[in-house]
Amino acid sequence: MNVFQKIFIFMLGFTGIFYLIHTNEYYNSKILLADLGGIPGLYSPIGLMFSILAAFIIQKEWENWNNLVDAVKDEVDSLEELLLWSEHMGKTTGGKVKQLIADYCGVVIREGWRVSEHGERSEAAEAVLYSLRGTLFEASQQHQQQHQDAATSLALFANILKHRRDRLHFSSRHMPDVLRYILIFSMTLLVSLSLLFGIKNVWLNYIFTASIATLAYSVYTVITDLDYPLRPGGWHLTTKDYEDLLQRMKV
Repeated sequence: MNVFQKIFIFMLGFTGIFYLIHTNEYYNSKILLADLGGIPGLYSPIGLMFSILAAFIIQKEWENWNNLVDAVKDEVDSLEELLLWSEHMGKTTGGKVKQLIADYCGVVIREGWRVSEHGERSEAAEAVLYSLRGTLFEASQQHQQQHQDAATSLALFANILKHRRDRLHFSSRHMPDVLRYILIFSMTLLVSLSLLFGIKNVWLNYIFTASIATLAYSVYTVITDLDYPLRPGGWHLTTKDYEDLLQRMKV
């Protein structure tokens, strides 16, 4: 379900609640016609605190998203660079390195992000990387020219491990539960209290409260999407880069 579908469903629910409240006799007699005094002034700090909290969370989630994207891009770039260097390792060793790179990409694509989202290491990927490390180490023991190329390949392999570690780290970082609950609580306050303001014109009242509710829920939806970048949504990181590399290897 995309962001717009979520907002549409939310608006349907909000419209139903708005209708029930405004057809209630108690609301029309006790709240709509009541003198609110300084109550509207107390509503502003709630909106301000929600805005500050949401801005802080979005900034942190956006930073994490960018770091995760960079880690994936760098990992794929290092794999591709290692693939190019394998051309200098001889037919046997180079062919084995190419196959292991293809196997690694295949594991990432096949398993998707269900392991990465929890920061766990895939046993299948670990096995492929272990074989790749052993192959490169064996290549480094050969004659001088191949030794130089293998040394560069080992450095590239170290980069792959670093970027993979970064990918697992940033993909498993999520908003703390206490912060999520505070955000939900402040959003609920912002939306529910707006329904208590008495505006005699029902259409103006609906436009006013619906705008607040839609904006608050949209901000929450964006934050949730950014907090889970490996799940389908507005910000969804896929395995497309690995698929493209694997496709180029087959050409």
